[in-house]
Amino acid sequence: MANPVFGSGKFKFQVVENFFKRPRKWSYIDVADVAVDKDDNVYVFNRSPHPIMVFDKLGNFLDSWGEIGTHFAIPHGITIAPNGDVFTADTGDHTVRRWTKEGKLLLTIGTPYQNAPEQSGKPFNRPTHLAVASNDDYYATDGYGNSHVHCFDPNGKLKFSWGSNGSGPGQFDTIHSIFIDYDDHDKMYIADRYNNRVQIFTPKGEFVGQWPGLNLANSVRKGPDGNFYVAELDHRISIVDSKGVLLTRWGDTGVEIDDTPTGGGLPTSPSRHPMLKGRVRHEPGPGLFSGPHGIAVDSQGSFYVAEVCETGAGLDRGNRNIQKFVRVR
Repeated sequence: MANPVFGSGKFKFQVVENFFKRPRKWSYIDVADVAVDKDDNVYVFNRSPHPIMVFDKLGNFLDSWGEIGTHFAIPHGITIAPNGDVFTADTGDHTVRRWTKEGKLLLTIGTPYQNAPEQSGKPFNRPTHLAVASNDDYYATDGYGNSHVHCFDPNGKLKFSWGSNGSGPGQFDTIHSIFIDYDDHDKMYIADRYNNRVQIFTPKGEFVGQWPGLNLANSVRKGPDGNFYVAELDHRISIVDSKGVLLTRWGDTGVEIDDTPTGGGLPTSPSRHPMLKGRVRHEPGPGLFSGPHGIAVDSQGSFYVAEVCETGAGLDRGNRNIQKFVRVR
């Protein structure tokens, strides 16, 4: 049977089942995030005993490094810098780190297991992601316990921060990840989860605009086609153009959810929202989702969706914790 096709019109994608060839008996548990380097190698950041797994563009296993309890507490966000260095954000030990692609630690920002006061605006309280600007400054989203973006110089010294908790322009309610567009003067796209939007800023933190109508936006990345790919925790992905106009999405249908009062729900905002209904009840099948958490796009326009389904819904999706989609021409 052919792999299922999703999307509509000119934007149709086919899921590639069992793309990643993990070592035997290795699991992912939850895949918190995914990133692609300049050679289209794929870094799978997960919460298993092998937290960083590296695969080539054909899905062959290349390497793994890191240990839970030694190098990571709760893996969350991952970015590959233009020079190949790897940046990780850890919501469990309140740090962001820079590594070589082989796993040698180069820099730690934050003090492990010491968090700043909640909503203090000081780094860090459960940071979620980090991206590197074209001038090598670092921008970290902070995160679950804070509502700020912090800018650091290449040595890890704090330069400035912006944000606050709320729903207005430049405010955040669980700031979940950041994408920096080198092709557009380092314009910054930030997934503002519980405000159901992506906000857009200049590198100075000046508000440019927003894309509303994204259900629990967790991660946003730009593809080589100039369009943006958004992972939404509410079991779907959306693809929008550079103005935020919807091109296609899927996951709204074909997924059995429990929206009863006693059925649980998606994780709740730490500040304002009641429990959100919509927990996926059963394995949704190839190409559909339980809890999209991260997304990455390679140079060919294929994209990868990472899921935290075991934590979010109690589902062990096996290989489908990280799924690859290829464009149908």
